[in-house]
Amino acid sequence: MNNKKQDTNILLERLVAQRTSEITKAQENLLIAEYNRKTAEHKCRIKSEFLARMNHEMLTPMNAIIGFAELAKTSGDLEQIKQWIDKINDSSKHLLVMLRNILDVSDGSSAFTITESQFSITTMIKYIINKTNCDLKKKKQTISLSVSKSIPKILIGDEKRIAQVIIHLLINAIKFSPKQSNICLNLNIHNEENETIMLKTEVIDNGIGVSKEQQERLFDLFEQVDGSKTKNYGGIGIGLPLSKCIANMMDGDIWVESEPGEGSKFIFTCKVKKVIEIEAASEN
Repeated sequence: MNNKKQDTNILLERLVAQRTSEITKAQENLLIAEYNRKTAEHKCRIKSEFLARMNHEMLTPMNAIIGFAELAKTSGDLEQIKQWIDKINDSSKHLLVMLRNILDVSDGSSAFTITESQFSITTMIKYIINKTNCDLKKKKQTISLSVSKSIPKILIGDEKRIAQVIIHLLINAIKFSPKQSNICLNLNIHNEENETIMLKTEVIDNGIGVSKEQQERLFDLFEQVDGSKTKNYGGIGIGLPLSKCIANMMDGDIWVESEPGEGSKFIFTCKVKKVIEIEAASEN
């Protein structure tokens, strides 16, 4: 009799354990389903917000192009027409850069081709400063430039892509920094191995800063950190994800060191090659 009762208890325990396991699994599945639902909703929301920002940012230069073109058609003042054409030209270039960035990001890394060739670090820096000079003047800001003497004058790498990332970081620094402020641009060697150099660029501003939580989303596609604070600065939020992709393709990286209200330091690294002495001599 005791054996029979014991067997019944064992059976009941097994049934309870089985049922408990089934309930636990069902609860886990519900939690997973809820997480997936919320994740999908979040992705849908940020993509909708991204498309809304993109729509606004693209319509602004497009409306300027159409508006100034209509004004130029009805004016006989050649000097005024020239000013309007300059504005049309600026808006067209801004729109073209935006479209190229959108196409690059939407295609992913397949859109990029890293083309290596010899380039002058001095010439590249002059190009970068020239490209950002207009934005600097508008806000009466200055750039403090520091280029390490250890960087060879001639390097091998993708000058266009390196300049693209640095220009974006500088434009961001200009955008988020107060008027009449100073922005630092530092270039140095992060590390060196045989004929390869890891070039390190720092862009330091005293702008609005980024919290630790926001930094985790800063380089995510479609995300824009704290839209309530950044909406007045413009932009569609794809420049940093694009820069991250470029840096990774050049065996480097990009990250930020920042605190809210304390400014930001963006660090960008990429691999370039030294020019052997024979090639360097021919350049001179």
